[in-house]
Amino acid sequence: MNSLFKLIGSLHLAVALSALTAAAQTPVSIESLLSEMVDRESVARYPEADFRLKQHSSYNRASKTPDEPEGWFTNKDFNSKPDDRNFIRIEENNGRKEWVLMDHQGPGAIVRTWMPWRNPKHAGTDINMRIYLDGADEPALEGNMLGLFDGSGVIPYPLAHSSLRSAVNFFPIPYAKSCKVTTDQMPFFYIFTFREYDAGTPIKTFTLEDFEAAEELTAMTGKELLNPSVSTANQPLSFRATLNRLAERSLDLPAGEASVREVTVKLGSYTNPDITRQVVLKMEFDGKETVWCPIGDFFGSGIGLNPVQGWYRTVAEDGAMRCRWVMPYQKGGKVTLLNLSSEPVEAELEVKTGDWSWDARSMYFHAGWRGQYPVPTQPQSDWNYVTLKGRGVYVGDTLTVMNPVEKWWGEGDEKIWVDGEDFPSLFGTGTEDYYAYSWGGMSTDFYEHPFHAQPRAHKWNKVNRKPESEKGSRNTMGYSVETRSRSLDTMPFSSALQLDMEVWSWNDCEMGYGVGVYWYGFADTSSNRKPEPQEVLNIPPVANLDGEADAAPEDVFSGAIEFTRKLLIRRPIGLRLKPQNLKKVGLEGNWNEGGHLLFRGVEVGDVVELRIPASSPVAERILLHATKSSAFGILRFSVNGQPAGEEIDFYAKEHTPTGAIDLGTFDPVDGAYVLRIEVVGKNPSSFKTLFALDCVVLKEAK
Repeated sequence: MNSLFKLIGSLHLAVALSALTAAAQTPVSIESLLSEMVDRESVARYPEADFRLKQHSSYNRASKTPDEPEGWFTNKDFNSKPDDRNFIRIEENNGRKEWVLMDHQGPGAIVRTWMPWRNPKHAGTDINMRIYLDGADEPALEGNMLGLFDGSGVIPYPLAHSSLRSAVNFFPIPYAKSCKVTTDQMPFFYIFTFREYDAGTPIKTFTLEDFEAAEELTAMTGKELLNPSVSTANQPLSFRATLNRLAERSLDLPAGEASVREVTVKLGSYTNPDITRQVVLKMEFDGKETVWCPIGDFFGSGIGLNPVQGWYRTVAEDGAMRCRWVMPYQKGGKVTLLNLSSEPVEAELEVKTGDWSWDARSMYFHAGWRGQYPVPTQPQSDWNYVTLKGRGVYVGDTLTVMNPVEKWWGEGDEKIWVDGEDFPSLFGTGTEDYYAYSWGGMSTDFYEHPFHAQPRAHKWNKVNRKPESEKGSRNTMGYSVETRSRSLDTMPFSSALQLDMEVWSWNDCEMGYGVGVYWYGFADTSSNRKPEPQEVLNIPPVANLDGEADAAPEDVFSGAIEFTRKLLIRRPIGLRLKPQNLKKVGLEGNWNEGGHLLFRGVEVGDVVELRIPASSPVAERILLHATKSSAFGILRFSVNGQPAGEEIDFYAKEHTPTGAIDLGTFDPVDGAYVLRIEVVGKNPSSFKTLFALDCVVLKEAK
């Protein structure tokens, strides 16, 4: 009995201490979060009001476990048909039918939202959104689903803004008890990222009155984000030197408690774009190396000089690359440049330091790098950015990919596990969505924002913008650079963090991946990112992008999907497949890759079905390329159960390519088109009912 009383007493004491701690904390509010957004020192200390970052999105609910790859990599991360269920539920509120997109119980704050255009060519939507806080019957905030968060509504730029074909918001919406977000129509894609605070954390819930009262602070925050500077630094340390092959040079940091406030690197020439991958930045604090990263992947430029400005990093057109993450230490450290290229490099390094008072929440800055070439796109896989052990805060990354083909490469979702959870608490809807834009196949243009950017896509960057004449083109061949530095959406972890990105391309090919990752951690925090000097030299080859304007006859096959055995999902018993290279046997004509796939052993009444992956979540025209010959039959086509054109007689006296056969425009179902082919007869002159298919080309629906 005495033990029971002791236990009850201990519990009462714990509750009392928790209440005293909460009372001592400054309440989380619009004002405190806006101030935190531009306080670079705060991210270098573990959060005083601890939280975990969570996310509610339109990810496909078929994704359950990596042990079931078909569902895990299902690509339909949106809602377009009445039976789609990539949201939480449908409910009735005040006599209205509402779709629930986010529903969180407990104290928290929305810190980032992303929603794309429904049509890649036209902004706008008629869907209205409501945000209910703390169980209230009336919304605290409501408005057009895009207009509310694209900078044209009540929340100003840059806190809310229109990214490439997306509405993205960083204005914080805190709540003490709960948050529910609904729409009055079925949503398309969406992501709501929010902080989940510990129970008892004091929160001042968002109100329009508080929002209006914070108008001046909001404007000041936006101005500061767009004009980043470092004002509390001492006189800089610097060197200018020639670094020979495998040579390095360092700057020793002032002894004692201090912090790095700004790091600037500038090379003498960027004529060879590989140089930003082959010159490496290293940093050591208190006897431990915490940074090893190629300069392009560290500063957000990727391969080559791709100018961009953000809150934490700037790459200037003159080649100066600056970083403004605060990096504290207790005793000392050094910053080093290492040349792994085969030629001497002229390099400048400047480091500004400032004061720091080390405490129990102070953390060391880390940056690591991973590269891989080739990366096969089939079978689909999860590509690990980083796995961290211990305690810390994840703050950003820069992804550079090399795509050897024109078709879109980035359907892959981010999956982020925190503190050993069984299912990722952050499960996204696409690589470009993670980097805050949408319609990646068409959005191959430069853009920048204080917290995210696309410094390069295809051959376009800040000093070589995509011209209006090519705004609708979908060529994603070459390098793409995507970067994200987290603000209020940093990710604290107490024991582990794992960030994976799906490799999900519309083509079966071999890509190149390289990622710089950034986090803060304590002395015992560890990662799986180690120096990779050999992989730094393994730079993926890139096609000549400047020669694409000269159209060749083969351009009719741009983005073609070749018919292969793996597309087959239904077949008659007697079917035999045979790939044939018609060019090798001397036949004249224009076939994709010089041949076709012959379907033998089929009779009248037989049905064949093939699953063709879609290249877009919206309707597309399907153009079929096939062959006519003396042994071929009459075929009837349908797509996803809908008739596709008239019956076609494929008889001809000799092998002849059909050219493009327009089957019509269709909506994809679960990210694909099921092409059904029925043999319905034969020409009197034909002696069999075979057929041969070359490829399909998917075009944007007009």
